[in-house]
Amino acid sequence: MAFVERQNQPPIQLNKETVQMPIKDIIWHKVSMSGEFLNDKNIILDNQIVQEKAGFLIYTPFKILDSNKIILINRGWYPLSKSRNDVPNIPPIKEIQTIEGEISKMPSPGISLGKVITEKLDESSFRLQKMEYQVLSSLISKDLMSYVVKLKKPIFDKTYVLDSSMPVPDSDKNYGYAFQWFAMAFTLLIIFIRLGVKKK
Repeated sequence: MAFVERQNQPPIQLNKETVQMPIKDIIWHKVSMSGEFLNDKNIILDNQIVQEKAGFLIYTPFKILDSNKIILINRGWYPLSKSRNDVPNIPPIKEIQTIEGEISKMPSPGISLGKVITEKLDESSFRLQKMEYQVLSSLISKDLMSYVVKLKKPIFDKTYVLDSSMPVPDSDKNYGYAFQWFAMAFTLLIIFIRLGVKKK
């Protein structure tokens, strides 16, 4: 599997040149990079389940040193509090940082039945139900890369759980989407039949 092979290779130093590499050439590679976090545009990806517990993933944009390119950094998973109205405390990460992680595809939005709604929770946090590149690039920057980086170890976020999920092959995703559409069509059929029976 390419994932295992690339995980065993030395980290790629991401800079203004290597960040331009096609995603097919860099996906799943371990990377090291220097730059600064943009703490005013934290992304909270809602409805993320870990060990049967509901929570969310936290992403913070990271600007590559000496470059305009920006990458979303997956800082980890955090459990939901008792109220959805509670705004997560996301500590800002200041000054130039050098971080390590691995390149990952942006989480797939799956079946989309409507416009992605962006909830502004406070001056620096936005909650989304799914990741959609066009929405994120409009919110953050036109220089946002289409992939993300998963951290290998927490950065000031000692209570977060690192997202260690394995990549899902595209074929498995396609089967998953097909199953979702089939299940939706089956549900609509049952509703249609029940309504027809009631009318009679």
